[in-house]
Amino acid sequence: MHRAVAVAVAVAAALALLSPAAVLARGPSTPEERKRAVETARKLEQEPLARGAREARKWLFQWIVEIPDLHVTSCSGPLDPLMEDEDDWAQILWVQSVFGMAAFLVENPRKAGDWAAVQTAGIASVLRAYESLRRADSGARWEALDRLLAAEKAGKLRAVVEREMANCGKEGMGPSPRNAI
Repeated sequence: MHRAVAVAVAVAAALALLSPAAVLARGPSTPEERKRAVETARKLEQEPLARGAREARKWLFQWIVEIPDLHVTSCSGPLDPLMEDEDDWAQILWVQSVFGMAAFLVENPRKAGDWAAVQTAGIASVLRAYESLRRADSGARWEALDRLLAAEKAGKLRAVVEREMANCGKEGMGPSPRNAI
């Protein structure tokens, strides 16, 4: 319950940063924006610490929040230790799941109703960013992500998602960047 309140407050804070008129006037995403969103998400997987990454995260998060035609829902599950961790890198990795889900939805619009596929894509995006971060900083380590990497390598990531996120879609959570952007 406490975490759900914290997430709701963080989402409200993120939405407050946006101009109410801009949100109301915003139309559907354009093909150019969708292309940029996917490219940005993939670049952040490869280079989460690159110069300009913070600005890229800000743009991508704001775009996801503003557009009316793409809906990303974060759910409690195996990434909770990142969301609860005060470390900035953990927050950056957690928000990468939102970006990965958005990129998946752009590339696979017909799978929007397959919550497990969407969540799995988000976690897979986090794992790619985690591996990139580990190459840059070998001391960066999270047991939860190591466990998910092992599941992915064994071809069982979706099964973990289905088991550990069975209430997904029933919780009503949205993206929450906290220190990530």
